[in-house]
Amino acid sequence: MAAHMPEGPARDELTGLAGTDDDSRARYREQIAVPRRTMLDLLEDQPECELPFAEFLDLLPALRPRYYSISSSPTMSADVSLTVGVLEGPARIGDGSTFRGVCSGHLSKVPERGTVFVFVRQPSIPFRPPENPHVPMIMAGAGTGMAPFRGFLQERASLRARGVPIATSLLFLGCRDSEDDLLYADELKAYEADGVATLFTACSRIKGYPHRYVQHALEASADQVWEAMQKDAVVYVCGNASTMAPGVRAALAAVFRVKTGAGQADGEAWLAGLRSNSRYLEDIWGETALA
Repeated sequence: MAAHMPEGPARDELTGLAGTDDDSRARYREQIAVPRRTMLDLLEDQPECELPFAEFLDLLPALRPRYYSISSSPTMSADVSLTVGVLEGPARIGDGSTFRGVCSGHLSKVPERGTVFVFVRQPSIPFRPPENPHVPMIMAGAGTGMAPFRGFLQERASLRARGVPIATSLLFLGCRDSEDDLLYADELKAYEADGVATLFTACSRIKGYPHRYVQHALEASADQVWEAMQKDAVVYVCGNASTMAPGVRAALAAVFRVKTGAGQADGEAWLAGLRSNSRYLEDIWGETALA
């Protein structure tokens, strides 16, 4: 940009941001990286810049694909469902503007019966219900992290409807308030009534009550969790990699220690054994920051 601007303070400022010395790096981080200012933001701030449009396009990185878990089972319907949380909030740049998620914002505006071009990727781990329907499942997720579990329960429900005996599974689901944002609440209640799954909700924002997350609900239900584990249950975790996932690991290891009298190292070794035998599976992602 500086190369396509007339001489003056604005050009000197941009040149200073592009330097490789420590001071330039510090200024770049403070003014560009931390507030997530884009090339377009800078161009709008510098109307004197005559950067050719072709060069502007060359500078733009390719958009990364957005991956979403399928939240339906082909045994229930030929239609494919996704459960997507729309990302929207104040932009980090601090100018009062609103940032909207590129893909989630686009999907929210697609009209009913509209067309979306997608591809299906085979998961790198066997994050799917056990082939044997007699094997219990322990599922832990929060918000849209319950997406794959809806499909899991649909599959088990369809088997049950055909007369196939199924194991009752445990679903630990986090939300802010079960009255307002518990996704698929009616479906989950029906599955619970039919014996497909037992639902444990963890609400984090109910006034007058301490914050409660899925790991707290899991640890508080140690008896049921341990009983399922003795029946070779498979544990599935879907959600935030930096907050929820470590909490669930710690809670499950704590259940093991309580039930066996083992120490910290033994709990970690037990969890590692579950992983190696594909009995502890995670579909997790890093926390999405507002750009």
